[in-house]
Amino acid sequence: MRKILIVLIISLSLLLSGCSAFNSGTTYTEDELTELIESLIPEAEVTTSYDLSSFENAITQMAETSKSGVIGITAISGISSGTGSGVIYKLDGNKYYVVTNAHVVVHSQLENIDSELTEVYYEAFSLKIVYEKNGLLFEITENVELVGYDITTDLSVLTFESDQDFAVIEMADSYQLELGQFVFAIGNPLGFEYYGTVTMGIISGTTRYVDYGDFSATLIQHDAAISPGNSGGALLNLEGELIGINNMKIVDDSVTGIGFAIPSNTVRRIVADLEDDGIITRPYLGVSTNALSNTCGLEYGVCINIQAGGAAEAAGLLDGDVIIGYMNADMTEFLEILNFNDLKEAILNSSVGENVTIKYVRDGVEKISDEVVLGTHPDD
Repeated sequence: MRKILIVLIISLSLLLSGCSAFNSGTTYTEDELTELIESLIPEAEVTTSYDLSSFENAITQMAETSKSGVIGITAISGISSGTGSGVIYKLDGNKYYVVTNAHVVVHSQLENIDSELTEVYYEAFSLKIVYEKNGLLFEITENVELVGYDITTDLSVLTFESDQDFAVIEMADSYQLELGQFVFAIGNPLGFEYYGTVTMGIISGTTRYVDYGDFSATLIQHDAAISPGNSGGALLNLEGELIGINNMKIVDDSVTGIGFAIPSNTVRRIVADLEDDGIITRPYLGVSTNALSNTCGLEYGVCINIQAGGAAEAAGLLDGDVIIGYMNADMTEFLEILNFNDLKEAILNSSVGENVTIKYVRDGVEKISDEVVLGTHPDD
């Protein structure tokens, strides 16, 4: 503001110096004119205040309300054993439903099969739920069941029965997340000695596509501290709603604070399928693209090539069209598609057999497709 004021003073000084001000016959020196202008144009004053006490109270209340909804898990398979975290998302009678990472309850190793190294998975044959009360740890060993799991998205569902009063954590809409938003991780790093650890960070990226081995999904990037044992634990917003399931971080001496969580919208779709029949079938739109660039002349959207037999072909889309919006049966308006990661997540969060509508640009004209039905991915 000071620089703007000085420029304005100089400009008006050049215009008025040596002249009779306001036709009064009075002549001002440059110093007098500067003082006059400063008195007539006061500097802008902006006052910003932060109520840190209220913010702190909101965090402590959120942690207190949510902590019993994040439990510990012990899993033993034929090749390994380990601990992790899980989030209670549903209660039916006295049966609690827990979502965690598939790698917490299904262990893997490379094995030589037909002279080829292959990743082989072993389900845990022993599962225990661990919870804390009054600073003491307790185990639930009876009626703990693995409902199903999906290696591709690294998610699994367990159930257990208990008369204890555990919190049920509601899922937020992860499409509404914003860069820089505060997030909170709750889990059990390094086993249960640090049970229920709460850490805080911000969202560093809303859509990070990761394709590694059998895993393929769009993730939330954040910098809340997570460690081994946090896998399957909660990433919450300030309201205590689940926005993601922590599942991995980058471990490298040259980086720090790069953690990832599976978005709640993906979690919601996968757990529904696992509850239904324990099997995940991935939906298929039938397009391919250059994931990192748009070659169709726009600064946003997904420039596509059509794959034969897919829903995109049935919708009338053509090579070179640019997808800019996506709407499935659960949406009332189009989800904005800015890049491939947005589209990948939107498709994954839909279901096989669901009707979808595509908004796209062709030859500079925005168009909306007819409703089409998503098919099953060819690899499933």
